[in-house]
Amino acid sequence: MRILIIHTFYKLQGGEDIVVENEMKLLHENGHEVELLKFDNSNSSFIKLILMPFNLFAYFKTKKFIRHFKPDIIHIHNLHFGASLSVLYAAKNLKIPIVMTLHNYRFLCPSGSLYFNGKLFIDSLQPGFPWLAVKKGVYKNSRVLTFWLALSNYFHQKINTLNIVDKFILLGNHSLHLFSESHFKAFKDKLVVKPNFTYLKTLEKKITGKYFIFIGRLTEEKGINTLLKAFLDQSINLKIIGSGPLENAVLDTCQKSINIEFLGQKSSTDVSKLLENAEALIFPSEWFETFGMVLSESFSKGVPVIASELGDIKNIVLNNQNGLTFEPGNFLDLREKINYFDNLSLAKKNSLKKLALETYNDKFSPKANYQELHSIYKKVISTHFYRQ
Repeated sequence: MRILIIHTFYKLQGGEDIVVENEMKLLHENGHEVELLKFDNSNSSFIKLILMPFNLFAYFKTKKFIRHFKPDIIHIHNLHFGASLSVLYAAKNLKIPIVMTLHNYRFLCPSGSLYFNGKLFIDSLQPGFPWLAVKKGVYKNSRVLTFWLALSNYFHQKINTLNIVDKFILLGNHSLHLFSESHFKAFKDKLVVKPNFTYLKTLEKKITGKYFIFIGRLTEEKGINTLLKAFLDQSINLKIIGSGPLENAVLDTCQKSINIEFLGQKSSTDVSKLLENAEALIFPSEWFETFGMVLSESFSKGVPVIASELGDIKNIVLNNQNGLTFEPGNFLDLREKINYFDNLSLAKKNSLKKLALETYNDKFSPKANYQELHSIYKKVISTHFYRQ
C-alpha cells in the first residue's frame, strides 16, 4: 500500500509530531511505501494564517506531490496553519481517499482545546457561529484572530468541505462523544476510535527512585498550578520536565519547597530514564486531553499514572488498576492520592505496575495499533469509490 502522510509540524515538537513519526515508522516496518508531505509554521505564520480559508500554494503543492507519489490513500494529521483545508480539495480533485486524525478540537472551537481562562470552554459546541468565543478572544486572547479562525471554520462547515474526508480517527471515546454532539454529527458514520501508541523503550536495569514525575508543557490547562500546590512543602519528591509560560511559577515554587526539582527540557534518552525510574507519573491536566502520549510511554515502562479524572483520560487511567485518579483541579485530592500511593504495600505497587504494562501491551503497543490502522485504511480504500 502506498500511503501519503500530510502534516503541518509545530514550531516546538509536540505529541502530534511524535505520533506522525511513530506511525510512519510503523507502516514502513510492515512493508508499506510511505511518504511525508510536510508543512510547517516556522516562517511567515501570519501570512499562512491569512490564507487559512484556502491556501492556494498548499493546494498546488499537494496536487504536485500526489501526482508524483500516486498514493492509494492519504492520512492527514494537522492542517493548521501551513496547509489549510485546501489540501482536501487537491486530494478530491485527484480522487484519492482520505483519513484524518483529529488530535485536537480546532474544528469545533477556535481555542483548539475547549479551554480558556482557567476553565473548560464548551460553548462553541453549540450550533451556529461561535460568537462567545470571539467575544472572549479564546485564541491568543485576540478577538480579531479568533474571529478569523471561526469564520474560516464556519465557511467550510457551510460548504461541507469536511465531507471530502472518508474517515475521521478519534483518539478516545470521550472525544468521539464530543464530536458526535457537534456539527460533526453529520459525519457520525465516518467517526472511528483508534488511540495513539508508543514504541517500547526499556533500560537494562530498572532502579525505582523515590520520586514522582511530571513531563509536559508548563501551562495552566496542563494543571501545573494544581501540581505545585499538591507538592508544596511535602516530604515526597517531585521532578518536573518541560518548558512553557508557567516556568517562572515552577522556579519560584522550587525555591520555597526543596522537594520539588525543575529539570527543564531534557533529551528523549534522559526523559526515558527518569520516567522509567519514577514511582509514578503525575498527569494533572484540566482540559479534555484527546490522548496524552506520555501516558502510553509511562505504561510501556510499567510506571503507574496518577491522573485527573477527566475526558478521555479517565478511560485510560483506571483507578486502583493501572494507576489512581483524582478530581481535576483539586490539589488536596491529588495530594491525598499521592500520599496514598506512597504508603501502598510493595505487593500493591507491583500490581499497579503489572497492570500498567498490560494496558500498554493490550491497547498502546505497535502491534495492536497497526492492526487497527491497517484495517481502517483497507476499509476506506474499498469503499471510497462507491462515494464518488
